[in-house]
This record gives sequence, C-alpha cells and structure tokens, in this order.
Amino acid sequence: MTPHHTFRLLPLCLALAVAAPAAYAACGVPGATLISQVQGSAAATTMANQTVTVEGVVTTVMTGSDQVKGFYLQEEAGDQDSNPATSEGLFVYTNAMKPALVAGDIVRVTGVVKEFNNETQLQPANISLIESCGSKAPATAVKVRLPVASQSSWEALEGMLVQLDQPVYVVANYDYARYGELTLSSQPRLWTTTQKHRPGTPEGVALAAANLLDKITLDDGYSNQNRDAWLPGPGGLSASNTLRAGDQLGNVSGVVGYSFSKYRLHPAATPQVQASNVRPAAPARSADSVRLASFNVLNFFNGDGTSSDVPFKDASNRGAKTYADFLKQRAKIVSAIRALDADIVGLMELENDGFGAQSALQDLVNALNSGQPAAKHYSFGLPGMDKIGTDAIRVGLIYRAAVVKPAANPEVKEIGDPTRNRPALAQSFYLGSQASGQPLTVVVNHLKSKGSACAGDPDLADGQGNCNQTRVAAVNDLTSWLAGQSGGLGRSIVLVGDFNAYAKEDPIYQLEQAGFTNLLARNHADSVYSYVFNGESGNLDHGLATAAASARVLAAGEWHINADEPTALEYSSEFKSVTQQQNYYAADAYRSSDHDPLYIDLRADTPASATNSSNNDSRLSKLAAADGSLLGLLMALGLGAMLRRQRG
Repeated sequence: MTPHHTFRLLPLCLALAVAAPAAYAACGVPGATLISQVQGSAAATTMANQTVTVEGVVTTVMTGSDQVKGFYLQEEAGDQDSNPATSEGLFVYTNAMKPALVAGDIVRVTGVVKEFNNETQLQPANISLIESCGSKAPATAVKVRLPVASQSSWEALEGMLVQLDQPVYVVANYDYARYGELTLSSQPRLWTTTQKHRPGTPEGVALAAANLLDKITLDDGYSNQNRDAWLPGPGGLSASNTLRAGDQLGNVSGVVGYSFSKYRLHPAATPQVQASNVRPAAPARSADSVRLASFNVLNFFNGDGTSSDVPFKDASNRGAKTYADFLKQRAKIVSAIRALDADIVGLMELENDGFGAQSALQDLVNALNSGQPAAKHYSFGLPGMDKIGTDAIRVGLIYRAAVVKPAANPEVKEIGDPTRNRPALAQSFYLGSQASGQPLTVVVNHLKSKGSACAGDPDLADGQGNCNQTRVAAVNDLTSWLAGQSGGLGRSIVLVGDFNAYAKEDPIYQLEQAGFTNLLARNHADSVYSYVFNGESGNLDHGLATAAASARVLAAGEWHINADEPTALEYSSEFKSVTQQQNYYAADAYRSSDHDPLYIDLRADTPASATNSSNNDSRLSKLAAADGSLLGLLMALGLGAMLRRQRG
C-alpha cells in the first residue's frame, strides 16, 4: 500500500537547526502582513510565491520526529479582521529546523507563501527568520458544531484552533492504528445513502450531501505509520481496550489542516472517550429453533493445508501471509462461529481449493469440531465438482447433522456473467434430524464487488458503485432458476450472503419485487448494518426469504463484532510492531472479519432438544469428520456414498 503521509520534498536550502528563535528584535513594527490577508477568502491564497512577514500566537507545535514538520500560527485577537470567510491561522513549514517553541509563544516569521497540496503554508528559509517576540498570549479556539454549513466552512478555518462545541462520535476507525485517523460525526452513525433511499433519488442525494458536512477527520499529526494508537485511555488501543464506531468523544479540540483530500483536526488536547457502543454478546437463540447464519470470513486461505508452506501464500495473494497468522485467523473465525451457535452456516470468501482433506473448508470444519460434543459437529455436502467456479474464493455451506437433515445434495448454479459473479450454492434441509416437514432451501451467494470496474457496467455515480447491472443480472438468473424448480417460489427458500449491494439498491429491490422478504429490514428497519465504509454504515449481507420461509422466522439480526472494530485488531501481523502484535490480538470473535455475521432463527420441525438426541445422525457426523483411512474403510463396507454427503 502507498504510505498515507509523505514527507515534503523541497530544496535542501533549510539549515539543520534545533535552537530557540532569535530574541525580540522587530515585533510589532510596521511591515507585517495579516494572516487573514495571506489566507484570503478563496480556496487558495492569492499571494503564492510572495515573501511576507506575519506575527501571531503559536497554537500547536509539530516539529518532533515523524511529525508534520512545522507549527501552526494564529493571528492575535486584536489583529483579527472579523471576516468569517478569511482564516486567521496558518501552517509554518520548518522542515528540519526545530525552533524551541511552545503553544502560546508570540513569534514573527518571514517566509515564502506556498499552496502545498491545497493547504496554504509559510516557508521560512532559515531559523533566523522565526523570531521570538518575547511574550505570550492565549489563542482563543473558535467553537464549531457539526454539521458545518458547507465545506467552505472548513476552508475559512484552515490553520485555526477550533473546539468542537458538542460531544461527537467515532463513525470510522479503519485507519486508526495505521495512520492515526478517526472520522468523527455529530451522530453515532452515518448511513450509506443507498441503505436508506433508492439510488439517485432526491432523498439519497440530500443524505449524501448531509453526510459530507457531518464528519471531520481527527489526525494525530504524525507522518509515520503504525504508531501506537493513543486512544482510548488509559494505555491506548488493545484487544481488550477497543475504540468502536459509535463510541463518543468529548473535549475535541485541534487545529484545522488539509492534506490528502481531507480537512483534518490535529488534536490540541487528548479527547475523553466514552464507550457508547459496547461490544455485544452473542445473540441468544430463540427457543426450539434452528439457527441459520451467514458469515463472510475475510479470505480464509489455508495454503496447501500444512504448516510447511514456503511461502504460505498462493498466487492469489489473499488471506494470511504466514502460517502463524493463519492460526490466529482461524482461532478468531472459530470463536465467532461457535458463539453464534448456528446449525446451518453460509460462508463467503473461502479459498476455492475443493473439498479434500487439505481444503480450507475441511480445515475450518475440523477446527470447529475439535473438542466439541457430537451434537455440535459440522459437516458439509459434496456438489459433485472439484471447485465452485473459477475465482480464487468461493462460498460454502456447513451444517450440524445432529440438528438438520439434508433433503438433497448441494447444487451449484452459475448466475449472471460467470467471469464476474461467483456461483451460488444451494442445499435443502429438513429442520430436524428426521426427514419430516417441508424442507428449507438455503442459497449462499457472493456477488461481484463494487470496488473494481466492469467493462460496460461502470459506476453511474448513483450510489451503487461499479458493476451494478452485473449484480442485477445475477439475482435475476437466481430468481428464474429457483422459480423454475418444482414448487417454484412457493417453497421455503432463504437467500443469504454478501450481495455487495445495500438495502435499497437494485439487486435487493429486484429480489423484493420477486416476492422475497428482506428479513433484516423487516426486523430492524432503522438499525441494519454489517459493514462500514468511508464512515458510513449499511448492510451488504442479507437474508431474504420467500413467504413460506418468512412465516417460519422467529428472529433475525446481525452480531456487530466486526464492522465497528479497528482493523488493527485483526489477526494479521503486518504493519505492527512485536508489542502491537501481542497487544492487539485476542483469539476471540471481535474483528474476526470486516463484515458482521447475520443470523436467522427458524421454527424447527421438531424440538431442538429432541433432534439433538438422535444417536444415528450424531454417530454419522462423527464418522464423517474422521480421517481418510476410516472413510475408505467405510466405503469398502458400502457406506461411503452415504457418508460422503455427511463428510465435513
């Protein structure tokens, strides 16, 4: 990845110096230019490349190692022009010079005005041009409330000390540990426009505009990466001391800067953190239910299935980079799935390496079953092919044979453009260990992502991203396929998976028009999300049911263990010091993936307590998880065909 912060590359005419500015010699005399004149009322200064002298109060000094190489200067209160369109602050870029300054010092600086990456700066040629006035004064912070009136509101405050005059909330922490950034808002959660409104509608356009005005980036002001994350206190970020989206920050103050296409607050004090969005415990099971879950497991790749991979990665460059990291990843995924306590689990982003003893799917099932009672063991069916599609990743489906009974072998269906969409995987189950009642058909999906372009199917800037029609064609194919089978859409069918489409986008709308009920939207209309991107939340992961299946649903929801958590708490050891690897990791469910899992509790055909006592299915489940030699012996005894269905 490209570094987030880069050092400014300027001619090396600035002498290396660490010294106090010269004693008071010329402060207060005529000839100084007001900072408001340098800034002006436009987006860029009109005095670029001119040499000027300014005087003001130092508000924030960032000349230390790996900081942004300068300090912020603010016009003294008596010299401010009272024009709200012109900023009274300015960044002084000192490069390698480290003048001995502290906040409150009044200084006189002569330098060249520059517009660097859309931020107005003053660049003195040497340290003698940073003169101490021998006095101090407080810099008054401007009070600001989110949302601001317009983006130009921040431009008018560029370089100034501000105080957010309200509690604010973390809405994004993706880059927190890597680059020291948090996205803040006046609301606990900002919503993706197409989570709430149909694409391109006036309401959606208005929400997108409102979101832009209701967030600001809090940036630690350092130019290096992977520093110890400084919040929350005491001690900073750790696996047990997290900072989640939705947590509240108070006493936020800082100077307004601009870099990398964003306005930023460089903190002048340490904010107070209140854990307003505590980690949720696993959702309780509905009584006498069968639980169906869906989980994107974030590129679960086990290499060749052994610890001897050198390198561990394969050509797809997905998943863990080392075997040690893979073991950490697997432990977190296992913790999450076990805590969900689901009887059927749809999986996305599995390594597409078949169904054999060394496959990623078998590896995960072995880990899930290890040390668990037979009633909790998972199996998987074989769809009669070595791989599902041609992509590096695929979907999977596992189930507890002691609780549900397959009504048929799994089926694979190519949907839409097979070079873009991953095939769907469908299997029908009796919701009990006996073949009774109407089967439930579960279809696992993972549609084309929004991130990369599709030829002929571009991003139309309506909120749906790239490849929208590719996803629409896939769900239309899926609907036609299911409708064309015996019983059609009158059967009990539940679609689960990562559809890469938010709730109001065309693919989900098409499924609703075909008669599917969006279960999460029905149960949690105002609070549905499984993913956070760019500080905005929504659900890419869905559970949609036909009328017959919907009538069997007792509960549905998401378990918010991932989307709200910092990425630093993932399994990977990349971009972390040895100490950070130890402090940030725990073998628990939190930040086991980037998507939150969803669950759907359905009315069982027979009480769960009765199905769990089925000795035959429990024994078969245990045998199916045995090693290859045992399976071969069973096949020789004529039981192989039956057990291949159960194997997992």
